[in-house]
Amino acid sequence: MDKYIEQILAEMPDSTLHDVVKNILDEPIPEPVKRRLLRPLQPRKYRPIPPPRRAKERKRKAIEEEFDPIHRHKVLRSVKDYQDELLGLFEENEPEELTFRQTPWALGNFLRGWQMDVPQGQGADPRAFLESVEPQICKKLEEELEALGGGLKFQLALKVDLVKVNPDGSEEYTDPILRHKQEAVLQKSGIKAALQQAFPRLLEILEKWTQRGSGWAVVQALRSALFQAADQPDRPTKYPTADGLDFTGIDAPTPISQIASVERQNYLAINVFGWDKGVIVHHVSKQPEEEARINLLLIEKAGKFHYTWIKNLNRLLYDQSKHREQKHFCERCLHGYIREDLLKAHRPECKGIGQTAVRVEMPQEGKLTFQNHHKQLPAPYVIYADFEALTTKVEGPELDPKKSNTQRTQHHETCSYCYVKVRCDGKTEAPVEYRGPNAAEHLLRALQEEDRGIQKVLANPQAMRMTSADWESHRTASRCHVCDGLLKGDSVRDHCHITGKYRGAAHSACKLKLRLSPKTTTIPVVFHNLRGYDSHLLMQAISKVEGRISCIPNNTEKYISFSLGQLRFIDSAQFLLAPLDKLVAANKTEAFQITTHYEPDHQKRGLLMRKGVYPYEYMDSWERFEETQLPPAHSFYSKLTDENISDSDYEHAQRVWETCGCQTLGNYTDLYCRTDVLLLADVFENFRKTSQKQYRLDPAHYYTSPGLSWDALLKKTGVELELLTDYDQHLFIEKGMRGGISMVSKRHARANNPAVEGYDSEKPNSHILYLDANNLYGWAMSQPLPTGGFRWVEDCDGLAGTIKDQPADGPEGFILEVDLEYPRELQDEHNAYPLAPERIVVQKDWMSEYQHGLLGVASA
Repeated sequence: MDKYIEQILAEMPDSTLHDVVKNILDEPIPEPVKRRLLRPLQPRKYRPIPPPRRAKERKRKAIEEEFDPIHRHKVLRSVKDYQDELLGLFEENEPEELTFRQTPWALGNFLRGWQMDVPQGQGADPRAFLESVEPQICKKLEEELEALGGGLKFQLALKVDLVKVNPDGSEEYTDPILRHKQEAVLQKSGIKAALQQAFPRLLEILEKWTQRGSGWAVVQALRSALFQAADQPDRPTKYPTADGLDFTGIDAPTPISQIASVERQNYLAINVFGWDKGVIVHHVSKQPEEEARINLLLIEKAGKFHYTWIKNLNRLLYDQSKHREQKHFCERCLHGYIREDLLKAHRPECKGIGQTAVRVEMPQEGKLTFQNHHKQLPAPYVIYADFEALTTKVEGPELDPKKSNTQRTQHHETCSYCYVKVRCDGKTEAPVEYRGPNAAEHLLRALQEEDRGIQKVLANPQAMRMTSADWESHRTASRCHVCDGLLKGDSVRDHCHITGKYRGAAHSACKLKLRLSPKTTTIPVVFHNLRGYDSHLLMQAISKVEGRISCIPNNTEKYISFSLGQLRFIDSAQFLLAPLDKLVAANKTEAFQITTHYEPDHQKRGLLMRKGVYPYEYMDSWERFEETQLPPAHSFYSKLTDENISDSDYEHAQRVWETCGCQTLGNYTDLYCRTDVLLLADVFENFRKTSQKQYRLDPAHYYTSPGLSWDALLKKTGVELELLTDYDQHLFIEKGMRGGISMVSKRHARANNPAVEGYDSEKPNSHILYLDANNLYGWAMSQPLPTGGFRWVEDCDGLAGTIKDQPADGPEGFILEVDLEYPRELQDEHNAYPLAPERIVVQKDWMSEYQHGLLGVASA
């Protein structure tokens, strides 16, 4: 366009740019459009600023540039622009990037430490500091993962400088080192999530240490709330400086952890909220309701933050609900009410549950019913597996018990494995065995190969095969074999895609729920005590194989389950909580069909139908596998249990060696591992059959027995549980939850009556009666429970009579909150176990001087 205009100007030497543009916009463009396009070319009229105003404006700008660089920025802009510019004011004089240096106490590949030093004068708020160094920490953890060639555990330690201002005005300094519990990382993709867990834990520990105030960023926000300006509220000159606020020992900038101290020092109640695609509650005040309440908004970006006063919280949260009417919001749970009196009634309930503020989103109206129909069918394949490991001795210096309670004595190296694959109809393939180096990695790769083979089977389903009996059953079927609902002319034939066997008539929609997809169907891999032992060996190898890894942790040390691709590793001990030998003894002989199939010899099988005997700690090198006889009995000693095997156990091991024809300890190890796998397969398969018979549910689809029990409850009873949608009803019911009663009971009692030794006739006669109630949880769970129809009782007059007339097993019940008068004459008699305990948080002002003394000792 510029070249085009230059060409026209050259052709029209006496013309101006205005004439050129007019020439470009000549006909056929309509005149009204032309006038609209030419309007910006016309000179604008500006109202001159009177001289007095100009002088006043220059004076105002000079003052703001000199004293107030924040407020000289215009506020009549978008919130985002204002926030960006506000935070940009602090970007000058950025400190140089911090780096790590290795600490001198690293212990090879077992333990390494890295330290980051903050130069003097570059101190920062802990939250901002952690966020600013997150990229460096991520990078360092990635380097460690690559160096170790597997998973790792890490722990962050944060050293902080704290100052305590005593009543006499003196200052007391301390520099504690704060540490959180270890976090486990298996691969690079899990580092960020692990840090998101670690940072809040460090800040929570810091919050317990610091009990001070905030900083000057909070001062201005509090002044704007306490001394509201009628006009120009964004100007600091509109607020008093001698306001009586006490900020002794307050840091600048102000960490969230110090807000509680500002409250105590100034008798205020301060709530701090953050905003990131919705409301984030940073701090909810625990101060009494009568204190002046102030809501602050924390604007945060790139480790820098600023506080501002929230004049109307209800307006800020207005768009959190789809309902357009006015709402009154609770500061703790952010639940909105259409009337202020409802909010006032809600607040005691919300605060009474606990000290932690929780935001709860209630479900929509509906009912909870059994939906996992696909878990009724047997899992297409289940794999049972086990490891054996060499226990290599680790030599090292004796640790000082004052510094550490952990002495590393052994390194466990997987040396062999065995697994067996069981199909949904009970058919098996020969057990797969391996003995050699890197057994855990070798097993994972072998299982991945099995998974690929299973996917091919699922991708090519078997054609349906029906007998005459099947045709007759389908013709007469009136109910869906999946959901048990009535068939209304929409029945279809359902069959197993693995075997081709006809399963029954079903709704077309129900049949689709049972479809097996080669890309989504999981393959359970069952270990006994996976959570306690085998998972640690697998986790050391899982990072060396390719595949998508996911995990359900129980804590940083143990895992409920983890997955590699479509292989889902589960623990049979989460369903059958007993040692394998006891589980074997509890099953009948005919239950061990898999063991019988692979060990048909009756004599050998009789020896193997119990937990074997193995010299775990004796097997400390690969050379042991070449030994041609059993080691002596004392070699079966276990340091873990500090026990040796019995003479009968050693004789059993000798009979197994001789009867099964073992030539070396390697043969004995293979037999021991294979037997454990076959016995585990039989025990768990029998458990699956029992569950399918009782509940028509396969435990192989679940992680633990509670998940299985919950689905069994919904399916067996057919109950439709109404979902609570009223948050106050939820709080009301939650207050009725009871656990173990906290009390100080009398631990020692002495009877005094003629039938006991040492009877003293001068003292009152007394007896001791032992009472015990068995199966309290089972009894409670078998009582009638509410399933729906929840509603508040508006009129409580005459309610007592209504309750008395209700039968114990009636269709309706009541959940009551009552005030009771405890007769004084019963208080001494009930002092060890009072009636009607409450779930409450004990306030400090309820405690005696003695209890306050105990608290001081505990916190010292």
